[in-house]
Amino acid sequence: MASTAIKPITGMLRRNLILDIGLALGVGFAFGNAYWYGYHMPRTNKRDNYYKKLEDERAARTQV
Repeated sequence: MASTAIKPITGMLRRNLILDIGLALGVGFAFGNAYWYGYHMPRTNKRDNYYKKLEDERAARTQV
């Protein structure tokens, strides 16, 4: 008799597995967006604005 060591996923276990995976993906997506738009993008924009200001000052000095 060749039986597998693990039973097939059925019923309640399948429902819980789908719920767990769905929640994990949803929460992961939410926290990923919170990081990206709440921390990463403002910090990147602040850095880019700083270097743009430096470049504008350098360009103004070289034109005079």
